[in-house]
Order: sequence, then structure tokens, then C-alpha cells
Amino acid sequence: MSHFVTGFIIKTDFVHQVRSKYSSLHAVSLEQEFSLFPLTDKLIETLSSNSIDTRELNNLPNDLTDLLAKLSFVCPLLYFETEYFGGEGNQSAVVFENGKIIFGPTQAAIGPINEGLRLLGVITDSTSDEFDTIRLGEHRSTEDWLEHGE
Repeated sequence: MSHFVTGFIIKTDFVHQVRSKYSSLHAVSLEQEFSLFPLTDKLIETLSSNSIDTRELNNLPNDLTDLLAKLSFVCPLLYFETEYFGGEGNQSAVVFENGKIIFGPTQAAIGPINEGLRLLGVITDSTSDEFDTIRLGEHRSTEDWLEHGE
């Protein structure tokens, strides 16, 4: 099984404000009143300037870092990436708030996304972690998430 998803997560209350700034973004509702904005490479290029700086922050181009920092003035957000195939791989997470990185960038086989989701306010019970609580495992690719967007 593989899992390749890139996107950012915010509280659903702020979806309209984000979409008013960037109408090409599509939101997908998650549990606990959170929403996911799936990000394909093509969409990232559209949102960023024509020339993306080759310096990267855990696969996060500087132009996208700037965009996410600007959006975090609207609300805190978690940018994440998953890259798993056959149970092996990594995930990355960065949390932005008020234009600054407040967590990360962190990359590991497991954990960074859960830590970031906790900072956004995801609450779990004893049977699942933050990732499963808001249903991030429901679709296994960014494109699959986009098919279920608004």
C-alpha cells in the first residue's frame, strides 16, 4: 500500500477566507471541523511565482513557505507530506501561525503530523491517533483527496 499526500490543514471556520484569497484551492472537510487543502505539484506552481527557488525546507519550496506563512495570518495551519510505499517511508510537518513557523520542519517515519495536528487542536481518544481521528488516511493520494473537494 502507498500513501502520497501533500496539503495543508486549517479549521473549517477559515476556509472561506483562504478561498477568497486563492480561488484555485479546493477544501475537503475532515472530522472535528478541520479542512484539508490538497496540493499537487501543478497547483503549487500556479500559486507560487514562475521561478521556484531550489532551496527547500523538507520538500517545501521557499515560494510555498512564503504563501503558507501569509495564510497563517488568517489562521494557524499545518503543512504536511506523506510518502509511504509498502509500509516504508516518511512524513513531514510544519505548523505556521501569524506568519511564523511554530513547529518543525520535522520529518520522521511516524509522529510529525500528529504533533502538528495536536497544536491545531485535534483531540483524540485512547483508540486512535490524531491522523486517524480526522480521517487523513481515508484517501491515499493527493489526487484522490482533490476528487472529494468542494
